[in-house]
Amino acid sequence: MTKKRKRRERSKPTQTSGNEDKHAIQATPNAVTAEDKASCLAQRLKKHRGTAANTPPPPIWKGTNHTGRPYLTPHDDPKAFEDCLNTSYKGFLYDPPSALPDWLHNQFDSSFRGMDDLFLYDTIQPGKKRLTRTSVTRTLVGEPGSTYKYLGLRLFSHPWVDVDEEGNAANNICAKSGSTLRKLGYSERVTTALIEMGRVNEYLTERSNEMLEKYVSPNVVPGGLVGSADYNLTLVNKMESTSIRRDLKKESVYGMGKVSVGWHRDSGLKDFSSIAVYQTLQGATSTKTRDEWGVALRAMDGGAGGPLTSVPALMLPLPSGSLYYMLDEFNHNHEHAVIAGSSGVRYSSTHRVAREGQGTWQYIRDKIDHFFISASQYDFNKGTSIDANNSSNMPAKKIREKFVSIVRAQQLLLNEVEFEWLRQWFVQGQKHCSLHYYWHRPIEQLFGWYQDLEKLSVSVLNFLRRLASSKCDDKTASEDLYDVFIECLTERSKLREAWKTRYNDPVFEEISTDERPISCPCFDRNRDFDFKRCSKLGQMPNQLEDLISQIRDWRSAFVEMNTASKQKVKFDSTYSNQKKQKKTKSGSLTRKEQKRVASNWEQLKKQM
Repeated sequence: MTKKRKRRERSKPTQTSGNEDKHAIQATPNAVTAEDKASCLAQRLKKHRGTAANTPPPPIWKGTNHTGRPYLTPHDDPKAFEDCLNTSYKGFLYDPPSALPDWLHNQFDSSFRGMDDLFLYDTIQPGKKRLTRTSVTRTLVGEPGSTYKYLGLRLFSHPWVDVDEEGNAANNICAKSGSTLRKLGYSERVTTALIEMGRVNEYLTERSNEMLEKYVSPNVVPGGLVGSADYNLTLVNKMESTSIRRDLKKESVYGMGKVSVGWHRDSGLKDFSSIAVYQTLQGATSTKTRDEWGVALRAMDGGAGGPLTSVPALMLPLPSGSLYYMLDEFNHNHEHAVIAGSSGVRYSSTHRVAREGQGTWQYIRDKIDHFFISASQYDFNKGTSIDANNSSNMPAKKIREKFVSIVRAQQLLLNEVEFEWLRQWFVQGQKHCSLHYYWHRPIEQLFGWYQDLEKLSVSVLNFLRRLASSKCDDKTASEDLYDVFIECLTERSKLREAWKTRYNDPVFEEISTDERPISCPCFDRNRDFDFKRCSKLGQMPNQLEDLISQIRDWRSAFVEMNTASKQKVKFDSTYSNQKKQKKTKSGSLTRKEQKRVASNWEQLKKQM
């Protein structure tokens, strides 16, 4: 752990102090400025314009729909369509192919072809129900270390720029663009496609900002306060026509036909951020079949409301090579879908501004690194501070609270690494693993850190066991430590059961073996609980119920022993036995559980 920690500290110049700190900041002014600018923009948007959830509904179109259908198209009634689009669908704009430079079309086409081997179906879990497979294949491309989570599944991105040894975007200009991606294992063809996607993303960012300045900025209050269009990833989709995918579902609300992607709002994005989508159709040769493919839009009753029935939906057939935008708050109060054509294949690249908070490799890497730096000040085998000079002047209560806080952070970190990262990786199968070369080293590091965190857990458990077996005046001795483990392990046990159910879902029986979940030896251990063996191996058991029961027994013994020691009063044998039974029962409960029991008793008394 020490070597890893030192290496990470050297790679982060902004963690230096004194004059070195000033030089470090001056050395990377653009990165710091960009981060501060994004944070400032988010605060201003929230203060003056609110959030996605409280965005008001769009204006109601007052015109008349003469088509006899609950939706409009530009072919049936061009004037009504355009009027409704400009009234209730402000923020949706598009560039026809002729408005875009030829090199952009060429780069997108080349990139789509080069990525063809990266496309995979996703196994998602809408509404915590049974798993289902997407009807489109897709892949995620973006800033190094970025991910995108939707419907219970975390997608891991392929980088669209060169990277350094730490997994960050390479600051230095490489001798040959893409050379570091080739070293990771990407083929020349795939590397070229990824780099090309990064280049076209720069154009889409610039073009989206032009659209925002021209069409959105003058109409918002305060003037000019619009969301970001600094796209940091793109979800690239490959959609097959109804003649190829005969199992596509019908769009049942408006009767628009079959859908490749159903009604939805893009999730996981920064509030008020824009979205840009480039699409190309391959194999749809006739005008009729090209017009069958379309983007469907419907207005919603605000950021948290359902569809506005007073506003007709729109279905817009867009030619191959079109680029459309959903600017600023459009994604808050509108939903969109993709209507499938009867022939051809549709490629699309959806460029977004994803929230970066907890969904990047850099975030989880630095969080773990920070924890180990903090944890190095404590001896987890004894529950004491290593820094004797500081601890000798610190009140016992403060020492106890700090150690409990460190242990809680460690247990929560174990949960996060397991369920938000490792299990999300291994559930997607061997094929997914073999394609994502960038993530091989980060996953390996997370695997090692998880084992290190488990060893610390075993050390604290041994300490808790010793506390329960003998009198201890240690400053960190507290039932709060037992509570941390009982609460966190209970949550971990519930999540493991949910993931076990997910692994056994029948959907995996219908797909190829290399796309089924693979086990991870650091937590999929099919052994009966044996604390001595776990302690010797420095490992936690997979099934946690027996361990939680054991910790409750230790807690009960600890509470009883320390209570008796403080009272220093002799009881007769009858009263002592009664008191012991009472203590044992309540001592095994955490403080939160005791409060719930007391609260339930008060409610029962009121009902009597």
